[in-house]
Amino acid sequence: MTSSKLKPVLFLCVGGLLSSCAQSPQSSKTVAPAPSPTQVEKQTETARQLYPLAANYQAEQQHYQLLKVARQAIAEKDFLLALAISENLKLSPYPAIRQQNKLPLLQAYLATKQQTSLLTLLEKTELSAVAAADRAMFLWLSAQYHAEQGRYLAASETLLSLQHYIDSTQPHNSTLHDNDNHPAGNQQTYQQLLWRNLAQLSDSQLDSLKVEAELHRSAWLNLAQLSRRYIGQPEQLQQAFSGWQQRYNAVATLQNLPDSVRQLFSLIPYQPQKIAILLPMQGRFRQHAQAIQYGILAAAGSGSSELVFIDSEQSTTELHTQVSAAQAEFVIGPLLKEQVDSVSRSENWTWPTLFLNTIDSGHTPAPEQFYFALSMEDEASQMAQLFQQKNYLHPVVISATNTTALRMQQHFVSRWQQLGHQAPLSLQFDNKEQLEALIGNLLETDTSEERVKLISNLLPQKLEAEPHSRLDIDAIYLLADPVQTRLFKPFIDVSVSPTAPRLPIYASSRSHSTSLSSTDLRDLNGLTFTEMPWMLDEQSNMALRQQYQQLFSDQDETLQRLFAMGYDAVKLVGSLRQQQQLPSAVFPGLTGQLSLNQNGSIVRRLSWASYRNNRLSAIQEP
Repeated sequence: MTSSKLKPVLFLCVGGLLSSCAQSPQSSKTVAPAPSPTQVEKQTETARQLYPLAANYQAEQQHYQLLKVARQAIAEKDFLLALAISENLKLSPYPAIRQQNKLPLLQAYLATKQQTSLLTLLEKTELSAVAAADRAMFLWLSAQYHAEQGRYLAASETLLSLQHYIDSTQPHNSTLHDNDNHPAGNQQTYQQLLWRNLAQLSDSQLDSLKVEAELHRSAWLNLAQLSRRYIGQPEQLQQAFSGWQQRYNAVATLQNLPDSVRQLFSLIPYQPQKIAILLPMQGRFRQHAQAIQYGILAAAGSGSSELVFIDSEQSTTELHTQVSAAQAEFVIGPLLKEQVDSVSRSENWTWPTLFLNTIDSGHTPAPEQFYFALSMEDEASQMAQLFQQKNYLHPVVISATNTTALRMQQHFVSRWQQLGHQAPLSLQFDNKEQLEALIGNLLETDTSEERVKLISNLLPQKLEAEPHSRLDIDAIYLLADPVQTRLFKPFIDVSVSPTAPRLPIYASSRSHSTSLSSTDLRDLNGLTFTEMPWMLDEQSNMALRQQYQQLFSDQDETLQRLFAMGYDAVKLVGSLRQQQQLPSAVFPGLTGQLSLNQNGSIVRRLSWASYRNNRLSAIQEP
């Protein structure tokens, strides 16, 4: 019998057993504690042999026996049986049973990939509702799941809460220490997972975790912040860490911190005395190059590196000659794709270089070649990951018919399929009329209106009925410019029937504009989008933003983004070597949380923002 056929049978059998139990007189005895994994392993009978024996008990003792079978089934990896039993025990009238059932229920959900049920369980379960002996393992499994799903904030919060239970765990507690998957048996595993998740958080997210922070939590959050504040500055980093050790000597020493933390203090970063900047200072891209140049100069400030600007509108041979003459130790640029491809393929190009564009798909980069671009594909990947986390199954991607939007649409579809889903419905529009028709066809409100009219014509009295919109769409991902977005959102709002659930709408940074009227803000309420921190005026960038506004108040939004790119390019130089060796190292830039992948490309993780109550608000996680 296959699992799919067996599952309903199991649920019926367990449900029937519990139903008969509910009619039995209640036992006055206190329920015994659930068996530990070690005790379960000593059982001679299998879970399926133990299951029918539960019929020999009544009331609370019967529920306890079923709980015992569920834990035995998990130990035997008979997760379907464990799911059937623990799912039914959710309804047990006995509080102690419900508490002891939380962990096997979580384990069964994880093993059988019950995504919707998992999210509901984790979101609605207070730790006090879990049996005390199971709380550490419950937190550990929850944290691992959040981390796998890319919910870095939730994973970090859970792991920081877990430390209390690890510290209070005594060696004789076999429920924890005899399980190889538990962090109490391997503190290094716990710390590595915690550090990887903390490294993915923005500065504001780290600050949000500091509320009422006890010593252990404060130690890790401060370590995460100083490691990124002084990345690429070995002397300042060492001084900051020495201060950290003095303050938190009871928490950890350098020797027992994760390898990725210890290596931060041993790697020597790039510290070039001269940096050559290759930008197209003439021609139609001169204005774009100038915006990047302003950002580079702002980032360099009074630093020790001398900047040498070279016009990139020359042959690779001429560029090589000028960079050599400048005695540069590091190169930033070129910007234009054809120049990037030419320089990166030159065998004579030996300088460590941060190119300001994407890598050619057929090119294997040299060890010291890095690629930094404001890639829209990064946003599409981030949105696909969010939809996966939210367990959306039927998203729709709607894009304008321009090259960038269509490229993002294709990348989202590809990433969504890589995550194990079928290709989502993808639609395009050219103008307002097409957009309005597209929405009507998508939500099938036009068909519903026709049905209402047809029925009204058949009835003598007037039919009072609202057109209904389809309910199988989880979310909409819109790839359009600000004007198109302001047309789209109200169309959706009036097309979704009042009785239908709110349809979440997401967008990219292409939809965002800093020059919105109060009417625009009202029309966009409910829209969530990705955006670089620089364009959201995040608190950590306020001083620089004020200086920028005084000097460049007339720059449009494209040039503002390029300014941020130039700023980050200089700041990245000092961290690239660490990021190359430590994939978990993340640089907090104006353009996003910046990490380095295996082919030398900078990957951006943008901030989230949403229009709520007629105003724009940065949010931690949508």
